[in-house]
Amino acid sequence: MGRSTKLTAERPVIASPSQAVATRREQGRPLPSTGSSGSAAPGMVLRHRLLDQLDAQPRPRLIVVQAPAGFGKTSLLRQHCERRVALGEKVAWVRMDSQSADETHFLHLLCDAARSLIEPAPSPRAPPPIQPATLQDLLRILAGVRDPVVLVVDNFESATAPEFEAVFAQVVRRLPESVQLCVGTRALPTAHLARLQIRDRTILVSNQELCFRPSETLDFLAEFTRLSRAEIAQIHERTEGWPAALQAFRLCMRRGAHFNVDTLGGKGITPELMDFLSAEMFDNLAPAQGSLLLELAVPDKLSAELVEHITGEPLGAERLAHIERAGLFLAQADLEGPWLRFHNLFRQFLLARAQRTYGDAGLKHRQQRVADWYFAHGLIEESIAHWIRGDDVVRAADAMATIVDALVAQERLGLIETLADQIPVDALLRHDHLVRGVAVAYGFRRAFAKAEALLHRHWQQLGGTGAEADAVGLHKFSWLFLLAGQDRIEELGAVAVEASRGLADHSGSPFAITLNARAVLCAGQGKYEQLRNLMLQARPLHDDAGSLFGRAYCDAIYSMGLAGQGRIVDSVRALQDVLRTTEQRSISGVSAGSAPAAYLVSNLYELDRIDDALPLIRDYAGLADQQTIVDAVAAMAITRARIAHRTGQRAEAEEALERLTYLGHRHSLDRLVIYAHAEFARQATLEAEFGRAEQWLMQIPAIYRDEPCDTLMFHSGETEACTVTWARWLTATGRAEKARRVLVGEIRRASAAGRRRRELKLRLMHALALSSEGKDKLAGRSLVEALEIGAAGGFVRSFLDEKGTLALLKQFKAEQADAGPAATADPVLVHLDRLLEAGGERSAMPAKAQRSSDPNPATSGLFDGLTKGEKKMLRFVATGLSNENIASRLSVTVHTVKWHLRNVFEKLHVRNRMQAILLARQHGLIK
Repeated sequence: MGRSTKLTAERPVIASPSQAVATRREQGRPLPSTGSSGSAAPGMVLRHRLLDQLDAQPRPRLIVVQAPAGFGKTSLLRQHCERRVALGEKVAWVRMDSQSADETHFLHLLCDAARSLIEPAPSPRAPPPIQPATLQDLLRILAGVRDPVVLVVDNFESATAPEFEAVFAQVVRRLPESVQLCVGTRALPTAHLARLQIRDRTILVSNQELCFRPSETLDFLAEFTRLSRAEIAQIHERTEGWPAALQAFRLCMRRGAHFNVDTLGGKGITPELMDFLSAEMFDNLAPAQGSLLLELAVPDKLSAELVEHITGEPLGAERLAHIERAGLFLAQADLEGPWLRFHNLFRQFLLARAQRTYGDAGLKHRQQRVADWYFAHGLIEESIAHWIRGDDVVRAADAMATIVDALVAQERLGLIETLADQIPVDALLRHDHLVRGVAVAYGFRRAFAKAEALLHRHWQQLGGTGAEADAVGLHKFSWLFLLAGQDRIEELGAVAVEASRGLADHSGSPFAITLNARAVLCAGQGKYEQLRNLMLQARPLHDDAGSLFGRAYCDAIYSMGLAGQGRIVDSVRALQDVLRTTEQRSISGVSAGSAPAAYLVSNLYELDRIDDALPLIRDYAGLADQQTIVDAVAAMAITRARIAHRTGQRAEAEEALERLTYLGHRHSLDRLVIYAHAEFARQATLEAEFGRAEQWLMQIPAIYRDEPCDTLMFHSGETEACTVTWARWLTATGRAEKARRVLVGEIRRASAAGRRRRELKLRLMHALALSSEGKDKLAGRSLVEALEIGAAGGFVRSFLDEKGTLALLKQFKAEQADAGPAATADPVLVHLDRLLEAGGERSAMPAKAQRSSDPNPATSGLFDGLTKGEKKMLRFVATGLSNENIASRLSVTVHTVKWHLRNVFEKLHVRNRMQAILLARQHGLIK
């Protein structure tokens, strides 16, 4: 069901009972009379028992019909839909296939089906134009449907990719109350569905329930009067009520087969049983009809025009209607569209028989003819699949080249990988832009070995460095997605520079992506101003190219810079904007948002906005796992683990970190493994399991522990794995002095680089180390410096997640109890109260005072009374110098220093050093 150049014309909808009848008549197929009348078409058994279950009140929000092939899942859903139509509801039907497993295409199908409820169906010969297809579009369309809606997703098992499951979970959770979702699937949907919030209004129909009861088998075979009730009971027992086998048995009987039920072989629901019955049925067909079935089994789906192309004769619609009325396992691919398909079990039998009849060459020729027709009618994706089966990989590659750019723009990377895996590299290399598109898909989906092999071959074909500059630039550009996926950030930055120099066009999407790549390296190096300039240059280029995916990554990288500088609130605001844009305008609405969502989740957690973070984790964790840069994957997993750990869900926390470890080992992404080990060590240290923590720490490279941290540092590691994990453990195990030695140097480096987020965490760890040694005054000074950063950026969890911090905050608060007017305005003290309140302590500061951040006019004149020498002494105090050190600096006695400080405290109306420092900082006397 390609959506690249020209699309399939199927419109899988019953808009109303009258419209359904009209559409059926136009197509020459009778409408099954299974509505309110309660009667069934000839040969059909109404599943009254199951239908009544599905009609439960209150109306179920989700119906899942799960069973292997041949159990009548689709038939039951059709009967249910006919009942709902008779009651005035509208029905939209989407049938999944291997292409629909791509979440982008799935949303297109849903939106098309929903639009059909309110728009007239187009002509089957004129595929509908591509229209917006985001989750927001789907919700808007459904909101415009006045009647209750039944939305059917059949053949769900075709979509098993984690990224699809994450999108599907979003769809289910956000559907309006008026929409009932019905899912037909061979495999029970994964944990995503199990966790859905509407599970209290979910009905699950299993294969045991779908099997015919003896009374239903009796009705089903009632036309054969020569069969006794005992013989029918024996057939039921031998087939175990398997609907497909019973249908095949009935067709055999209709064609005059006379055999004892014992010839069915073993008892049970088996493929062998179905093969036996299919052979018996097929061999009793007229030769011309049997040959027609073999020819029509080749396409994945059939239409009247395609039948006429295959047979070379007119009356394609009549042929299809005859096969359908004969019960030969042919049914609509949807409810009201022009496409039909054979039941999968019967089609597999027909294809195997066609292989024996026509031979390899004959069957491949037929696949190629079908591909020709699909391509001529704009069904490009279907044509590619059939050319591949027909062993015409060159034409498959040529066709893929016509749509690969659109597939990349639509984020259908899974489909690109699936198709490329079936086409030899030599055929792919015929088109440079096809190589680039496949490399993008391989890189994002972490198929690294395949990407490297393809790009190396492409470089050889280009002639290496002897190629034209633009060709070299575009080739280097193709490497960026692989290098980003492999977390080879320094190489990424270097190759991005080379690519940007070679590209002839500095105004397009490729050049903008080179800017993104260079900015990632800047983020790791802490070069925030350079990062900002690159992103300001890249943004308009992404917008001009219409690349929401590139723009989303651009803004995610920019937000990394904001957070690194301690601007958490600003980062959250920027990420919310980009996520809102991608959800409303991106083609899939979700894939592009996975990286911004990961950083938004982390920052919301920092702000203690857990309730805002949890829905994003549910919606985007699966996507982030599959196709985002390493740091974003870690941000999502670590935040999920911390939330679980905070709420006592230790198993869930371990699951998140074990998943991170698995991804790291599977794809050779060392940073993921290091981050996971550091987080395990963090949790063990906080739980006082120091031996277990040490085991994890010893698996982390020394550069992350007690050596200068010269490695690149990103959002997920700069406040934990890099230095902090080690320092925490040293302090907790009684080696605070060693922890301080490590921390002091890193504090200096972080401060010089402007890494304010990292500096906050390091200074807090330094304060805790000093406090554990009983050096309370020095600990208070370090705490104030951390609080100053925290107040400016809104940091909460960085403080409260550390054991001992709350006691340190309370102690500091008590020392400032009589700070006077300074406490009503100093942002450090305001933030201190916020932290205490978030930690469960009652705030002593009036609400009005907490909102103030401007200097208090009542204290502004106090500094006018200080002498020049007293101001100089106050600055020395602010740097943390002791009385002895100040005396040495000023060449006076310690007694003189104490006397002057006493005068300073009296003039400022404060009691101690810390209150004086806070007041001086508030009025800008010191920094």
